[in-house]
Order: sequence, then structure tokens, then C-alpha cells
Amino acid sequence: MKRLITLLRHGETVTYDARGDFHRPLTEDGKLNVQRIGAFLEKQGLYPDLIMASPAQRTLHSAEKLHKILFPGIKPAITQDRTLYNADAHALLSALQGLDEDIQHVVLVGHNPGVSALPALIAGADLRKKRMFPSLKPASMIMIETTDSWSDLSPSSGHILQQVDAANVAQDFPWPDKNGTERRKRPAYFYRQSSVIPYRNRKNEQTGDDIEILMTLSSGGKHFVIPKGAIDPGLSAVESAIKEAREEAGCMGSATEPAIGSYHYQKWGSRCDVEVFAMKVEDLLPDAEWEESHRGREWIDLSRAIEMVKEEGLRKILKTFRENALQDQAS
Repeated sequence: MKRLITLLRHGETVTYDARGDFHRPLTEDGKLNVQRIGAFLEKQGLYPDLIMASPAQRTLHSAEKLHKILFPGIKPAITQDRTLYNADAHALLSALQGLDEDIQHVVLVGHNPGVSALPALIAGADLRKKRMFPSLKPASMIMIETTDSWSDLSPSSGHILQQVDAANVAQDFPWPDKNGTERRKRPAYFYRQSSVIPYRNRKNEQTGDDIEILMTLSSGGKHFVIPKGAIDPGLSAVESAIKEAREEAGCMGSATEPAIGSYHYQKWGSRCDVEVFAMKVEDLLPDAEWEESHRGREWIDLSRAIEMVKEEGLRKILKTFRENALQDQAS
């Protein structure tokens, strides 16, 4: 039986995070380059049976970004193994040797120097023959084929099929799906988005407002925004919006369906369509559990929030939200 081993180094990361090395996130380019590798694999029909990664933020998020490109709407396992965190090549080899024999194609998302040294332990003879010295850059991969069982992997087992750097694959993505002829700057699912208006009822005696909206700083830290993001493959619009609220604003609550409105705006050279849901906030995560706590968050009176949002379509939805709330109070 032929088996494929795809070794992928995580995408580019920020150089420092106050929480420590384990929590260093991917940069925007780092995320995009991993997705480009995913699109490259998809075009060749190379779908793994299993994706393995350490639970460090940069490797796990790389695995998740890859997964969203390869398996929209499907949830194959992403195996998290703490022993893979900054593991050397021998530890990575042990993880591969322990795989179930039914697995034919595995993607291992790892860290340097271990992931760059691993090919020598499973295809060393072929590397010497081809005079290759793999040193994987961020978001680059090497694919190795073997006919040996996982437990028998050795330097003479594998043959190098290809080594690919994200800079050398297509830099844009097909639209509206993998067979589309139009090309866009981001994966297709980025252009269908959802958002929640996280609110609570609280009277402001000075302004007369009865509703406050939880807003966070934008990713660039320049202005306040309402949680919004691409609809994750496999999730409904409202499910993805609730997930985005938890990640971006660290808030949880009940979102009502149907959507209270929709709007569109231009980004990445094309139109993004956004469904908007109302969510009454029931709990806030502490900073230690809030994935994007660096954003900061603030409860803002609804009337002020209406003035602060940038998108005119969202502003209209917030105005309607206020009018409906006032009608409910009057009745």
C-alpha cells in the first residue's frame, strides 16, 4: 500500500507574545500562505486522512486553515499532540510510526528544526541521491511517498515527491468554488460572512439609551467594530457568528434567528455579503480564556455605536434594531 506523508511547517508568526512562545499567533500573511498550500493540495486532489499538529497556536491554527480549504463542511480529525510542540525529528518519527495502518495520507504540521530534519529519517537515502537538503520555510511543505508500514519507517523507506514553498504556488483562489474560473485574493468562503450585535439592556440616565453594544478594537487597533467574520465551512451563518463573537469579543449568549438584516461591503477586491444576528450577552470570558484579548472591549451606548460603525449598511441595521427595541418597550 502506498502512503503519503506531507510535512508542513506552520505559517509565519508574530515574533513575540506576552503569554509566551506557545501562544504566538500567525500573521495575516502566515494564514494566507497556509491557505495557498491548501489550495495547491486541493487542485491536485491530495486530501489527507488525518492532520496532526501540536496544540501550539501557530501549528494548530495552520492545521485549521489548511482544513478549511481542503474539507469545507466536513470534520475529519485534527489530532493535537502536546509531544509534537517544538519536537525534534525523532519524536516526530515516533508519532508517525504509531499511526493506524488504515491511514494512507497524513499531514504533519510542525515546527523547525524538527520538521525540516524529519525527511532524513524517512527518506534519507533518496535525499542523498537527489542531493536535497530540506530546510522548510514557514508555510512550505515536502511530500514523501512510502510503501512501508508506518511502524517500519526508516531512512530507506521514502521517496521525495515534491517540495513546495507557498511563494511558488498560485497566490489567488478560485471563485465561487475550486472549479470556478474567476480568481480572488482570498478563499471563496471569505466573501460570505456573518456578524452578531452583542447587546445588553442597561439604562443610561444621561443619554436615555436602554441598550449597550459590546464592541472591540479592529485587528489593527484603529477603531471599534462589531464581531464579524467569514462563515466557517461546516457551520451555519448563526453558528459561525456566535463563534466569532466568542473569539473576537470574548462574549457568549443566545443569538436569535432569522437574521435581523444583511449588508455588503468591498474588501479584497470584491464584494463581501454579511448576515447580521442579534445576540443577548449572557457571559463574558476572562482575559485568560479570551482568544483575542489583545483587542480590548467596551460596552457602548447603542446611539453612539451607530455613529461609530464604518459600514453604512450596518449603521442602518443598528438603527432598525434601536427602533424595534423602542417599539417593544412601548408595547
